[in-house]
Amino acid sequence: MRLTLVLCLLLAFPAAALADAPAATTGAASGITRSAATLTGTVDPNGTSTTWYFEYGTSTAYGLQSAGGDAGAGTEPVDLSIPVSGLSAGTSYHYRVVAVSADGTATGADRTFRTAAGPSLPNLSSTVARDVGATSASLRSRIDPNRGATSYHFEYGLSQSYGSRTPEREIGSGDTAVAVAETIEGLEPYRRYHFRVVATNEAGRRVSRNRTFTTLRQPTAVSLSLAAPRTLWGEGIEVFGRVTGSGVNGILVALERQDFPFTGPFSSIGAPAPVRANRDGTFRFFVPSLFSATRLRALTRTALSAASEPVTANVAVRVGATVRRGTRRAVRVRGSIVPAVPNGRAVLQRRTRRGTWVFVRGANPRAAGANRSRYGFKVRKRRGPRIYRVRVIARDGGAHVPGTSRAVRVPALTRR
Repeated sequence: MRLTLVLCLLLAFPAAALADAPAATTGAASGITRSAATLTGTVDPNGTSTTWYFEYGTSTAYGLQSAGGDAGAGTEPVDLSIPVSGLSAGTSYHYRVVAVSADGTATGADRTFRTAAGPSLPNLSSTVARDVGATSASLRSRIDPNRGATSYHFEYGLSQSYGSRTPEREIGSGDTAVAVAETIEGLEPYRRYHFRVVATNEAGRRVSRNRTFTTLRQPTAVSLSLAAPRTLWGEGIEVFGRVTGSGVNGILVALERQDFPFTGPFSSIGAPAPVRANRDGTFRFFVPSLFSATRLRALTRTALSAASEPVTANVAVRVGATVRRGTRRAVRVRGSIVPAVPNGRAVLQRRTRRGTWVFVRGANPRAAGANRSRYGFKVRKRRGPRIYRVRVIARDGGAHVPGTSRAVRVPALTRR
């Protein structure tokens, strides 16, 4: 009786009614970004019309479902692929494929993937100023976008309020530091500037620490003059000058010399040492012990340098004069000359009642050592005392200008 019942049931239902439920296999996720991924898998309909979809979420409870598809009614596995979006960056997701037919529902194994990490705030390093001039500078930094599309600009000004900024620039969304630089112009000479770099991406804004630089002084000219047109052999001379331009207060000024016969280059003077100009740019030097004509020039010891036109400090020969007692009717006016003037000429002069000096007579000096000459004049006494001096012309090509002795008094002729 039971066997008859089973045979009747088999005859009443077709063989298709006893077909297997579909088979589902979860594949690997691909194309993973910060907010999207492509889910893959296979479904074998096992001969029955089958549809499919994916479940996904941040746990095995899933909670989200992809769009579905039709796997047909074949008997071979069908490859599946569908993108999902709206995901959170840097998050682990669970997913599986689900196949549904009249013969039942099948689910693939649970699998996971992790979305790409989202961008972090940009990293900033090596923020410096380079190539600083009087009115310009190059601001530089290194910026790591940290995987976020990043833009940057520099802010700068005379205080930490800044007030000026460079144009906004884009540096992409990489994950390594990018060197950036901006040239700023129109600055004021010899001023302290503050600056910083500001970088922004979708994670937010990052600002570097405040940095500073000082623009260069900008001297434009130097004037130079001598306190006197000449100095005696072996003595010094005072030199005055002024620097004009921007940032001249405290600017360092040096003096250079070119010795007679002025064929060599200007060279630094060990003494005097460089000096700093006053608030108005004025300065002074005392040049000690000159022994022949010397050209002098002043120049600023600055990155942007300015120099004066040369001035010539002339050196006069040193002439001594004394009156030696002679006879009742005459004396001798004699003295030494430094330096030696082998080709020179000594000239005796007398002062008139009007105060002018007139020529009396001349003589050739004679050698008196390695660097000295001597002269002597016999001077007759007159009825009254008279004043004399000796002027010496070096005749050495310009190394020395004429020098004059002190005035000496020749007494009057005495009567017996």
